[in-house]
Amino acid sequence: MDFLSNYQKKIWQSSASLNNNILISYVKPAKTARILDIGFFRGILVVERFKNIKNPHIHAVDIDDEAISSAKKLGIKTKKINIEKGFPYKSNFFDIVSANQIIEHLVDVDLFMEEIYRVLKPNGYLLLSTENLSSWHNLFALLMGWQAFSQHISHLKNIGNPLRIWGNSIGEDIHRQIFTPRGLMELTKIHRLKIEKSFGAGYYPFWGSLSKIFSKIDPTHCAFIGLKARKIAK
Repeated sequence: MDFLSNYQKKIWQSSASLNNNILISYVKPAKTARILDIGFFRGILVVERFKNIKNPHIHAVDIDDEAISSAKKLGIKTKKINIEKGFPYKSNFFDIVSANQIIEHLVDVDLFMEEIYRVLKPNGYLLLSTENLSSWHNLFALLMGWQAFSQHISHLKNIGNPLRIWGNSIGEDIHRQIFTPRGLMELTKIHRLKIEKSFGAGYYPFWGSLSKIFSKIDPTHCAFIGLKARKIAK
């Protein structure tokens, strides 16, 4: 069981790394930009994501005290908020909004997308990524009659899948909304954002180069899905 757990973690880490690299590639080089990163958790990943911008002005919001503290040390302007209640920024304020692995934790995804649209400047863009319900490992779990790997149904324990890799205790950090590629794109469109690019990242049961190749061939069944979408100026 330890071998299987380590094997799964290796695939997950490879998939997450590919996901992060694709998001970096979607950031258009610029002299400066005002950026909002939502639910960042690790500030160092935010700094890395926007390395193509020479002088980025990064704002970040999270509810975790440790995340806030670490981000401040990196020069990121932070606010501790519950994003389910909206963003404490004026309209048309940011050039870029980034939300990596956060939308799946939310109850009201429509409010979330409405707020993203509101705070983006005209011609500003969103980078959005999440786990994929239609990935092969999730489909395998459902075929077996288990909960999908990406899905949580209890605050008390991670239950319903005997091959889960992250243990039993998850607390409040559960996945409430799990998307397919089509679902994520349609949600983006109904909130008036124009999708420019979309991707899949990580391909079970592979990692490394094979995972990268299959991610390009079949993004529908990747571990992670994401997109770049723009707020069109009226």
